[in-house]
Amino acid sequence: MKLKKIASLASVGITVIATSLILSSCSCKISEEQLKTLSDLRRQEQAVNADITSLQNEKSKTEREIQARKSEADECNQKRQIVKQRLSSWPNIWPEYTPQP
Repeated sequence: MKLKKIASLASVGITVIATSLILSSCSCKISEEQLKTLSDLRRQEQAVNADITSLQNEKSKTEREIQARKSEADECNQKRQIVKQRLSSWPNIWPEYTPQP
């Protein structure tokens, strides 16, 4: 019994010591290569964000232009319908007007 307790305490102690040695040997400094990679990634992020912004502006401009063209097309279709209605009643295109003899 005592032997099992001593063995388990020893294994826990060795594990704690080994873990602390491994963790303390890691350096917390960033290497020059990592700094360079990080700065490159930040530049790429800025470029991508700028591209996204310009494309969003272009999209909104295009959507406004499409809406303007649709309203023009609707207006033209309304005028076309009026002309078709008047042509269908051709000789009397102004029914409220009757010439006086």
